[in-house]
Amino acid sequence: MAAYLSDAVYSAPWLKWLISVLSLLIVLTVFSAVKPYVRFLGSLFLALGLVMLIRDNSSLPAIVLSFGSMLNVLSLFALIPLIALPIELGGYAVKLRSMIQRSVHYSGVLYLITSSLAYILSSFMNLAALPMVYGMIGPSLALYPIRLKERFVSRAITHGYAMPIIWSPVAPIMGIVIEMTGAEWGSLLPIVVPLSLLGLTLDWVMGLLIARHRIKKLDPSAVAELSAAREESAGADDRRSGADKPRHPLQIVAALIVFNGLIALLEWYSHLSFLLLVSLIVIPFAFAWSLLIGKGGSFFKEGRRRLPQQLVNMQDQFFVYLSAGFMITAIKTTGGGEVINMWLGHLKGWIGSDLFLLFIPLIPLALAFAGLHPAVGLALVAESLDPQKLGISVNLTAIAMLAGASSAFMMGPYNATAGLMANLVKRSPYSVSNWNAPYTAAYLGLSMIFLIILKKIS
Repeated sequence: MAAYLSDAVYSAPWLKWLISVLSLLIVLTVFSAVKPYVRFLGSLFLALGLVMLIRDNSSLPAIVLSFGSMLNVLSLFALIPLIALPIELGGYAVKLRSMIQRSVHYSGVLYLITSSLAYILSSFMNLAALPMVYGMIGPSLALYPIRLKERFVSRAITHGYAMPIIWSPVAPIMGIVIEMTGAEWGSLLPIVVPLSLLGLTLDWVMGLLIARHRIKKLDPSAVAELSAAREESAGADDRRSGADKPRHPLQIVAALIVFNGLIALLEWYSHLSFLLLVSLIVIPFAFAWSLLIGKGGSFFKEGRRRLPQQLVNMQDQFFVYLSAGFMITAIKTTGGGEVINMWLGHLKGWIGSDLFLLFIPLIPLALAFAGLHPAVGLALVAESLDPQKLGISVNLTAIAMLAGASSAFMMGPYNATAGLMANLVKRSPYSVSNWNAPYTAAYLGLSMIFLIILKKIS
């Protein structure tokens, strides 16, 4: 990671060699430790990339130097969980749980709050938002007349979680799209934020419509139980003192605004890549936030403990991402992208530009069902699509890719989102995927209408 950051700031041939050799060693070292399907997928990427390079008569040094692509994405994956630390250290979850138990008496309102919490926390914490929201909402589910509680909470959390992916700077998906399409994050925000909020509103409407026959006020026994839980939570809060007292959740919203504003300013005034900007700012921002709530020491203690664990737990991601990066580099250096763009150009001419634009979001979704993580699938799609040669604006292409990626996160049964949510609700990833199917279809339809309108007015 340090080598990647050094190379991004100060480029030198020996650093390029160091990054490539280290990446190759990582791939070889973790090969036997990764899951069988991940090993198969990564091996397929390696084999395809190697065949392309050999057919292009590439030398051994050129093949070795083809390793190291997508290390920037892995750096972001490794660092992003640290921004969740101030949220945990500040006791925001305790305060939110207390507020929900104090004032929410209808299951429909609980759905809206759960989806909104997932949306806000996902903007900062990415995948870590799933267990945090479930931890806040799960204990209260028994107090509401909800027939299928697992489906209720799974839908609300995953739908809310997926919406900020199309604009949040901490989402690796956003970084991949910007790096590979050349779009600017600041120019995308005025478009993707409204689309994200429309998606959240759509989730609220569908959630209320589905629950409208079951939105009832709590029965007297549940009210008594809720009151007891509220008193217990309030008593626990009262026993906290000084810096340990839970902070108000609005501080999270304020921090979100500051963080995104800071990223926008740095992107505007610096020439560094978007992924590098986010990677560089995550730790200082998280530390400053922890310092403001009196938890600076705890931040360093927890950070030193968690970062090595995070890197060890990422062995599957390191293998498949570095292998995919090798294949992507092979596509670039051998001219494979030109061939793919030629085929896509013929397809666009056959079905028309409007239908072709609507076809783009379906690609990451289809690849997710083939077992590819949305970030890997999107990287392959972004590398294969040249918006200028296809006659589609860069921004429209980027938005179409992001909409497809967020759909893939909701419905892909093999990605970490479905797996983690399935573990939380004690159901299979296929159940989580099926529960999300109606909303995913509606959201894709909304996104396609949005894309057509943008194309007509652009």
